[in-house]
Formats: sequence, structure tokens, C-alpha cells
Amino acid sequence: MTAAMGVFLLLMAALLQSVVPTAAWLALSKPPFLMAVVLYYALTHRRGAFLTVAVLAGVIQDSLSLMTVGFSSLCFVAFGLAVLEGRGVLFRDSLLTVAALGAVMAALTVCGLYALLRTSTEMVGVPFWWLGLKVGGNALLGALTAPAVWLLAGSLERHTGVSHLEEPVAWS
Repeated sequence: MTAAMGVFLLLMAALLQSVVPTAAWLALSKPPFLMAVVLYYALTHRRGAFLTVAVLAGVIQDSLSLMTVGFSSLCFVAFGLAVLEGRGVLFRDSLLTVAALGAVMAALTVCGLYALLRTSTEMVGVPFWWLGLKVGGNALLGALTAPAVWLLAGSLERHTGVSHLEEPVAWS
């Protein structure tokens, strides 16, 4: 049931991310629904389920845009592993924590994708004010999107009987 719920959440997030319009005043930022699902899995599920969702979410996000496939997956896995490692000291059930992590993860994902694109292609640089606006816009939308996805995904998993991870799993 966990796999079916993960696929359902990813499909709904992909649908929302492709349908919701961009915010022109936030440098064409879109709410990061796929990133929010990755954050949810990083905070509540075991490492294997998280890694599967992170890679699939990244591939879906790259497929929805003109991004090189794999860049978003790399960013989602890197930042999600940091959250997964630190979840023992986080207040995982607090919406404030989820909003803060959503903002940070969305901002760092934009910075990571920009760095990957600048180093791997002949992409023309953008003005720093635009990049700052894009990072700030994604952080704002990530802070709003992550708690909404957290509440919806948690409610769906409770109603379907999917069990959550109670304590963090050590690397060893």
C-alpha cells in the first residue's frame, strides 16, 4: 500500500505542478508540489521509500520542464538526505518545521539547479536580482506548499492504513 500511495501522491503533485500557473511577480516560480512530497517522505518514511520517491519526483519534474533529466533528482536526493539525517532532532509533527524546511529546500533546489545548469551547459547567466527573486519566490511558495502537502498526505496515509516511521533509522 505504501508504493501505491507514493505513486498516487507523485501523480497528484505532478498534475498540480503542471496546472497551477506561475507567479510572474516571483520570477515565474511555481508551487513546488513534487518537492513537498519528497520532503514529506524524507520526514516520515524509511530511506528506501524516500529515495524512490525523490528520484521519481525529480524525473517527473525534469520531464515537465526543459531541464536535463536527473538534475532535479540529484537536488532532491541531496537535500532530502540532509533532512533524513537530521529528522531525529526536528519537530517532525510541527507545521512550522515543515514550512521552514519547505522554504529552505525549495530555495536550495533552485540554487542547486542553477549551479548544475551553469556548469554543465552553455546557459546564459541571469541577473542576480532575477535569481534572488526566483529563490525568494520558490522559498515563499515552498513554505506555503509543504504544510498543505504534509496535511493532505498524512491524512490520506492515515485513512488507508499506511504506517509511518516512528523513529529515524541509523545509516549502519
